[in-house]
Amino acid sequence: MTQDVRHIRRLGLLAATMFTLRVMDVCIVFGAGFLAYWVRYGLLTPSHNVTLALSFATILSVVVFNLGQAYLTSLIGNFWALARRVAGHWLLVVLIMSALAFLMRATQSFSRLWVLEWLIFAAAGFLAARLATTSLIQRMQKKGHLSQRIAIIGADLGGLQLFHHLRENNREVQVVGVFDDRMDRLQPEANRQGVTIAGTVDDLIAWARTSDIDCIVIAIPWTGERRLRELIEMLQSLSVELQICPEGLGFVVRSFPMFRNSVATTLGGLPMFTVVRRPLDGWGWLIKDIEDRVLTLMLLPLILPICLIIALLIRLDSEGPCLFRQERSGFNGRNFWVYKFRTMRSEASQAVGQTDAARRDDPRVTRIGRILRRTSLDELPQLINVLKGEMSIIGPRPHALSHDRQFARVISKYYARHRVRPGITGWAQVNGYRGGVEDAAQIRDRVDFDLWYIENWSILFDIKILLMTPFVGLINRNAY
Repeated sequence: MTQDVRHIRRLGLLAATMFTLRVMDVCIVFGAGFLAYWVRYGLLTPSHNVTLALSFATILSVVVFNLGQAYLTSLIGNFWALARRVAGHWLLVVLIMSALAFLMRATQSFSRLWVLEWLIFAAAGFLAARLATTSLIQRMQKKGHLSQRIAIIGADLGGLQLFHHLRENNREVQVVGVFDDRMDRLQPEANRQGVTIAGTVDDLIAWARTSDIDCIVIAIPWTGERRLRELIEMLQSLSVELQICPEGLGFVVRSFPMFRNSVATTLGGLPMFTVVRRPLDGWGWLIKDIEDRVLTLMLLPLILPICLIIALLIRLDSEGPCLFRQERSGFNGRNFWVYKFRTMRSEASQAVGQTDAARRDDPRVTRIGRILRRTSLDELPQLINVLKGEMSIIGPRPHALSHDRQFARVISKYYARHRVRPGITGWAQVNGYRGGVEDAAQIRDRVDFDLWYIENWSILFDIKILLMTPFVGLINRNAY
């Protein structure tokens, strides 16, 4: 089988599998609703409202799942990655449907038990579909139907590191051998690393003419320019893909782990590696924005009465306005005004300039303010910032401008937090990192949690943080 035929067959199998998964998801959304209705009411024909809701939810699921990249071929063999994505996207669909029903005052038209059963049956169907899909893909990979057959030229340090990396971290690649003209000299070290050099470059060329090889990777030092040119000229007559491995691969992978997820691209016609991608790439920004709007819409009826009571208590406790605003740095370093309930005496509040953080038993904090700060209820007005598009409900907490400058001097990667919109609560907060910063280790840990959130964002991750917030994110002994 030629390399072109193998490549076309591989792409065809992947496309057919993902198309089948899309069709299955459509059937699951609609079918789970009918099944839940029959379980709830018996084998009766669903009402017009139920059928309309199921139809709309099916269309909405198609849109959300596709925008949220729930069908990436790069994840097709990873059950847990696919499961996390579809679970988060399905939860977002349910939230949107709930918000629309609330706005249209149609919540009484649907049984809560039916909705719950529909949610559970559909989720179970999605997981079963992905389990079947990943099992099928893994079987095809083991049989070699979806794997690329790779030969490596270069048995020195770079080539051996590439061999081990591909063997250990990539199911889609099958390394058929390592070849090098210096095999007599390099074989002892290769043996110590458990690698047998299969032959010389001439042996590889002869073998490639009669065997199935999809790609040859040259992994020799780029300083050997003459040898590199000779190899390319020798190999270009073969009907295989030819790639050059970046020199210093081992150093780059050890020092910059994100390189493992780099994307090969071009810039001005020249090959480049994108090692740091924009967070929430693709349609992630739109999904995140929809999530913020829906959650805000659902939380406002619950939070608004609490805000009115807090505002009244603040006015009764001390003179001054109920709200306080302070300049903070947000997405891409753009400054904005963050809203909070006032927790200090009016004359002690600092909106701009050098900001003195609250200390334990700080005399500037009012009696009501102390309770608000301990419970984080002073952050509730930041829903205004969410509605204005300046903040998200979930994200890295924005710090005062003076603190940004102070922390950036200690931690070089600090400003990477500004790659997404700041949040009212975040991964660092639910892990106990609230309140004052007493040493460099504390802010370093906070930044690590924030960057982990940015690199691993998903809807399900946001929901997890939101559910954890009332239990571990609101009351904390470090908040004062």
